[in-house]
Amino acid sequence: MARQRPALALAAFAVAGAPAVAHAQDGLIIQSAIPQGFDRDRNVSVEARPRPSYTPTGVHVGGLMFFPRLETSAGVTSNAYLTQQNEVEAPYASLEPSLRVASIWSRHSLQLNGSALLRNYVGESRRNERQWNLGARSEVELGRAFTVTAEASASQSFENQFSGEVASNVAALSRFRRDFLSVRGEYTSGRVRSFVVADYSDFRFAPVRLTDGALRDQENRNRNVSRITGQFEYARTPSVSLFAQLGYVGTAFDGDIASAGTLDSNAVRAIGGLNIDLAGRMRGTVSLGYSIRDYRTAGFDSVNGPIAEARVELFPSERLTITTGARRTVEDSTFGNLTPQPFWDNRITLGGDYELLNNLILSADGQYALQTYINEDRKNSTYRLATRARYLISRRMTLEGALSYSKRDARGVQAGNDAGEGRLEAGLTYHM
Repeated sequence: MARQRPALALAAFAVAGAPAVAHAQDGLIIQSAIPQGFDRDRNVSVEARPRPSYTPTGVHVGGLMFFPRLETSAGVTSNAYLTQQNEVEAPYASLEPSLRVASIWSRHSLQLNGSALLRNYVGESRRNERQWNLGARSEVELGRAFTVTAEASASQSFENQFSGEVASNVAALSRFRRDFLSVRGEYTSGRVRSFVVADYSDFRFAPVRLTDGALRDQENRNRNVSRITGQFEYARTPSVSLFAQLGYVGTAFDGDIASAGTLDSNAVRAIGGLNIDLAGRMRGTVSLGYSIRDYRTAGFDSVNGPIAEARVELFPSERLTITTGARRTVEDSTFGNLTPQPFWDNRITLGGDYELLNNLILSADGQYALQTYINEDRKNSTYRLATRARYLISRRMTLEGALSYSKRDARGVQAGNDAGEGRLEAGLTYHM
């Protein structure tokens, strides 16, 4: 099973650039960093393709490369507080500095990164964003077949406004601190690859000042999540491999959620699937499985059901990359006027990147999600459409423009609790 070459990985990062701050995820809990290994250097996406004339060179110091980056942008939102009525339009300006440090050693590797997002909304200071992220990742090779990877990070972020875990107008103002630790051991020999990943996340939520002026405490949403995942993979051919995966997730809240009691739970999930990398055609991973989630409070029944994860990249030509994805997981709603409930989160995505010119990349993507709450007549359907253009002016400068629209429709007992937002943004990034 071929591993991705370090030089290619470094070049791909330099061309595509690393986002300054990890923006909103599909849900609050970020998925485990599971190395599916479908990339065997047979395909290169439009975003990752090296462009020597426009690749930032960075700063070389000893065995390390430093990649400073500063992004400035301005834009406007049609609904700053994600409310159904009395929508507030607001222009904003952002400053996003970041620094990534990567080793260029022949063996082992070290990566350090730090970033921040400072975004001010004109006339709407309650909506101002202060996000930051600090992280480190190290990989040690123990012989030819075994590697150990350790990762640690700390960050402050805003919640995904359309995740389903809270009402959109709450998520727009909700900040949380996340501390993360992960250790992975991986064994690769011939056609066999196996690994075990253990990670721990701790979430701390700041109080929220709602649109009516009330200050709502969120300490009862504080939680920690412990996970361990093991996977065994066998390469049937140089292009196709089969895998089986087994995982455990333990979630512990600091306190009760409203009058419903604690949402503490233990979950076991088993999935199987395949990884594919066909030269000039496609690469990706597709898996299906089953999850059993047991809540420790008598008021909540166990949640059992099928789960799925998929991500596939198609390569119709060297200038076009199409990306598709799907996911079905169990999440927890933890804030709102109704009794908190677990829910199934079903998502599909479709996107594409087109290289119109060697230094002009056009991108578009869409996402649809259906959130079905268990034991309650309550559903959310959300969708997001976005388009972006990225113009590489030189090694040092990149110009970008983006347009997006997101919408959530609520049905059942929360019918009418809808929210939508359109955004227009342009920015200039300076690299070294």
